[in-house]
Order: sequence, then C-alpha cells, then structure tokens
Amino acid sequence: MTRFCVSLRCCAALFIVGAMACSRGATAPAAAPTIVLHPQTGAAAASIAVTGLSSQELTDLRGAAPSAFDWQALLKVTVGEPATDALPPVQGRYVVTASGLEFTPLYPFDPGRAYVVRFDPARLPRPRPLAAVSQVVRLPALASRPTTTVTAVYPTGAVLSENTLRLYIEFSAPMGNRGALDFVRLLDERGQDVPIPFLPLQADFWNADHTRYTLFFDPGRVKQGILPNEQLGRPLKAGHEYTLEVSADWHDANAQPLAASYRRTFRVGPAAARPLSMASWRIDPPGAGTRDSLVVTFPAPLDHGLLARALAVETSAGRTIDGDVVLDAGDTRWAFRPRLPWDAGDYRLAALSILEDPAGNRIGRAFEVDMTRSTGDAPTEVLRTSFRIAGQGF
Repeated sequence: MTRFCVSLRCCAALFIVGAMACSRGATAPAAAPTIVLHPQTGAAAASIAVTGLSSQELTDLRGAAPSAFDWQALLKVTVGEPATDALPPVQGRYVVTASGLEFTPLYPFDPGRAYVVRFDPARLPRPRPLAAVSQVVRLPALASRPTTTVTAVYPTGAVLSENTLRLYIEFSAPMGNRGALDFVRLLDERGQDVPIPFLPLQADFWNADHTRYTLFFDPGRVKQGILPNEQLGRPLKAGHEYTLEVSADWHDANAQPLAASYRRTFRVGPAAARPLSMASWRIDPPGAGTRDSLVVTFPAPLDHGLLARALAVETSAGRTIDGDVVLDAGDTRWAFRPRLPWDAGDYRLAALSILEDPAGNRIGRAFEVDMTRSTGDAPTEVLRTSFRIAGQGF
C-alpha cells in the first residue's frame, strides 16, 4: 500500500510537471512572422498578410490604434527591389484580422511588378526581440506582348512658350500606377539631361482611366521672382531646342512595357505673359434646325486638359445644352455638337475661371501677377459671352 501511494504521488508529480510544461508552452512567444501575398479573389483586391502573431499581439494592435506612421514603421511596402529607405511606402489600409495583420493597397498591385514587404516585430506595441522580416512579392504577370504606345503629348505645337507649366502624355491604353519621373527625360540641344526640370513629386497625376498623365514643370522654377527660379532659372529657355524622351520601361496596366519609346523635339519661344480674353475668341454659330457643331476658335492654344471640361453652352435662360466636345487644331479650336437640333435664339458660351493656356494665364489674369499689389475682385466662377443662332424671322 505504501509503495502504491508513493507511486501515485510520483505519477501525480510527473503529471503536474508535465501540465506546467504544457502551460509554459502555451504562453511561449509566437513563431517568427510570415509574409504572404494573397491574390485577388472575386471582388476582394490582392493583399498582403502577416501571420505568426500571437493572440495577445493581435489584441494589443487592435487596442493601440496606431497612426499611419506607426503602421508603416511596423509593416512597410515599397515598389521594386532591392529595398531602400529612400522609396516612399505604398499607401493602403491596415486591418487586424483573427489570424494576423492584413494590408490592402490604395491602388491595386500591378501584375508582374516586384514589391518589397518589411515587417519589424520591434515595432509591435510589446516589442518582440526579433530582426525585421523582409520579402519580395509579386503577382503573376499577365501573358501578353507590349502593345501600349504614347499617342500624343500636349501642347502639340512645334514651339512651346518658355513658361509652359505642364505637359499631357496620352497613351493608347490604360497604364499602371507609377508616375513619370523614372521614365521621362528632358534633353537639351547637346543631348544632355536638363537638371530637375519637372516637379519632383511622385503623385497620382493620372486621369480617371489612366490613359493620360499630367507632367508638371517645376512651378517654382517657372514663376519669376521666387527662389528656385532665381537659383536655377526656367527649365525651358527661349531660342533653344529640347527633346522629350519617354522610356519604353514605363509599364501599362497589364505590367507590360510600352511597345516603343517615344521622342519629341520642339523649339522654345518667348514666355506667354498676357491674360486670356474672351473677346478675342471667334464664335461660329451653326444653323437653326441642324445638329451642326458650334465652333469656337482661339488665337493661341489653351490647356488641353482644362479645355475639354471648362467650356459649356447655355440657353439665354441659363439651361445647359447637352452635347459632345471635340478639340482639334492643336487646342486652338473647340467644337460642340448638340444631342438635339439647335433652336433659333440667343445662347451663351460659359467658361469656368480655371481655364488656362499652357503657361497658366487665365481669363483676365496673367500667371505672372504682382502678388504685392491688389488684383481687385477675385475672378468669377463662370464667365459668359453671348451669341445668336439665326432662324426664320430672327
């Protein structure tokens, strides 16, 4: 009996020790974090998940409410490889799930493009003494051959003004999310790169369907009387010739390079310094009872991107006429074709005050205004000029 009790006590002791060991194992630190790229499934966009975090770590993250900076310090995603701190992080949404941490980019990941993902356990609310985990991930490239091309660069004229503010690069198909700075060069007459001609900002300057990119010259260099202009001068100088190069390495929405690089050479003339005047626009009215186009001709090109949306046609009572717009003649002509035939009567051409020429001059106000002087009343939101469509008895 005594031996039995001793044996029973030994077994109990062994059971308790084993239970304690199991208990210690249950609270041991989680395994090293693992980075996984989840492809798009149905309506859910592709995302990055970090697993291997303990339930306590996930609870801490939910309660900590990290700032955007804290999230990016914990889990940073950058475009391309190798990883470098100089690259800005990909913007997106962070969510703590039941199984880990999930990151969904603001704009979908480009198929075939490499992304570097870095997770730093030392940035957890309760820092874990582990080295940061990095991994390169990419979605499969779409199987196709390059077909996308640059179809136009606006302004299209052979001579640009010295104070041109922006260029519009148009493509034959939707492009990826990357901006122009890594793929566009401006060369002088000797074939040398013009130093920092463009606004040094990688931002989303795409139109809604990613077929047109707005490339800004650095406005601090274009506008006279401010420090960058005084130190470096304007990127374009009158009397000289320049070449704009667009690299074929710029990828489209299918992660394919352009079918060909693009080059355009142009000359530079004097700065355009006068404000726009609606009185200088020629309006050619169509005939009543037709769906012929109303044509407005300008003495010089207007801004391509703004011209497409800054003009409208109204009745004398202020009702907007529905129709389609066509720009041609190097953005010196605006043609409007109505959905329904024209009635005889009085009409108005309405122009938003944001309308500019390529040098930033607006209606009644030049870009190079003296900011130390009063410019009078602010420009009205809509400016109008009247015209008449003649008909029988009119």
